Amino acid sequence: MDKASGLITKNSTTDQVSSLAVQQQPFIPTKKLKAANLGGSYDPPRLQEDTSAARLKKIACLYAISREMIKDQTIEELCSKLVKNMQAVWDQDGKVFPGIEICGKHFGCKGDDVVLPHQASIPIVVNEKKYGHIYVYFDADKVGSWEDEEDSVLLQNIANDLGTWLARMQADNRLSVSREKEINIIASVFDEHSSITITDKDGIIEYVNNKFCEICKYAAEELIGQDIRIINSNYHSQEFMREMWNTIIQGKVWKGEFRNRAKDGSIYWLNTTIVPFRDDSGSAYRYVAIRTEVTEYKEMEQRMEEQVAELARSNDELEQFAYVVTHDLQEPLRAVSSFVQLLKRYCDQQLDRRANELIANVIDGTSRMQLLINDLLTYAQVNTDQAMVDIDCSQLLKNVLTDLSIIINENGATITYDSLPVIKGIPFQFSQLFYNLISNAIKFRGRNPPEVHIGVKEESIEWVFFVSDNGIGIEVQYWDRVFRVFQRLHSRKEYAGTGIGLAICKKVIDQHKGRIWVKSEPNVGSVFYFTIAKIK
Repeated sequence: MDKASGLITKNSTTDQVSSLAVQQQPFIPTKKLKAANLGGSYDPPRLQEDTSAARLKKIACLYAISREMIKDQTIEELCSKLVKNMQAVWDQDGKVFPGIEICGKHFGCKGDDVVLPHQASIPIVVNEKKYGHIYVYFDADKVGSWEDEEDSVLLQNIANDLGTWLARMQADNRLSVSREKEINIIASVFDEHSSITITDKDGIIEYVNNKFCEICKYAAEELIGQDIRIINSNYHSQEFMREMWNTIIQGKVWKGEFRNRAKDGSIYWLNTTIVPFRDDSGSAYRYVAIRTEVTEYKEMEQRMEEQVAELARSNDELEQFAYVVTHDLQEPLRAVSSFVQLLKRYCDQQLDRRANELIANVIDGTSRMQLLINDLLTYAQVNTDQAMVDIDCSQLLKNVLTDLSIIINENGATITYDSLPVIKGIPFQFSQLFYNLISNAIKFRGRNPPEVHIGVKEESIEWVFFVSDNGIGIEVQYWDRVFRVFQRLHSRKEYAGTGIGLAICKKVIDQHKGRIWVKSEPNVGSVFYFTIAKIK
């Protein structure tokens, strides 16, 4: 810039142009330019083109600019195109030079080394903040005319549109930054919990996250470009691997567990989901695998399986032992009982009263021992694996009452029952369940004749059975104790039995994944409840 004349030349720097542009006043319409720049006696000449043709050119310029404003492009690309469109409007054989200064960048057409003393300038404003300006340099002596007020409107519209575009870009940038921040947060969450790998269609690794490297103990640069089989432990069968590959090649999601080997040789388990990316033809071209380490869970699962197997073996041995013991004990007990009864028969006249009492005690003891052995055998057999079948509880109850008919008649008991449902279970065990609950209700009677009722309530997912009586009742502190083996609340002289009946009932219900409990009031009666799942 020539400081003496204040003129712009071809060799002037961008900073100089920008400085001058910022210092200038906002755009002065044509009529004011006349007074401000050239003095009151100067009348600027008109443009050479016809007025209508010039107006059409300006409209075409605005249309082209509006199209550019909606395109996805950089500020450099946009401003360069805007300058070209403005140059096309004021095509004055290189005598009019439009330009844009925005965000510290300058865009303008090149001209000859001529002085351009006049400038029209419109600021570019976004949210009341100036980001630059659109300007036009021209030489009034050489230009036929600087257009009328339509030119100021055109320049103002371009500045407004550029400001709107810049505001939109700033909003988009803020949104992009915000989204990028959210993506980084999500990525960090995945890094904390899940390992991620991306492979091509042949299984060549393209990407791994930090969590994957932490688990497999390889560095990322050691994995990129390698076959994913680098972590294969050869644990899974060929059928397993073939099924996995066939699934993802078809574009389907695969889920399962992998047992892999780390760089140091250690074994780890991953719960894996593989998602294929498909092209327009539906063919998979990339696979993204999201994995969660479940090594501790698998080790715990293995320990539990070993413990379950050991428990099953122990239970089997215990059942076999109980059966053998009870079977082997039966014979000597029967022999003792038989010999003592023979002794009483053949020597009854020679024995005194004391001897007869002793013989009677021996016979009673062997009878109770046989009953106890039979109950123990029944208790042990509850664990025996048997098939679950449909049980008509009403019919099963009728059969049980037939077996109990002598006891019912001897005690003058009244037995009533509701219509009972069909359930899924082991018939023999449910016969034992009803037999023990009803016989106990009759045995532990009060002063009045026993009254026993068997009913059921339907819940959403289960049946709640109950057996109520009017017997002697149970104090609340013994409600849990009565279901334990050999737990008696009364002496044998008061009530006969071995103390195993209710323990058998609890074991039957446990085997069928139900619950059993009692509610009772002394001298009023008891109600025993148990639940059984409905048939699905």
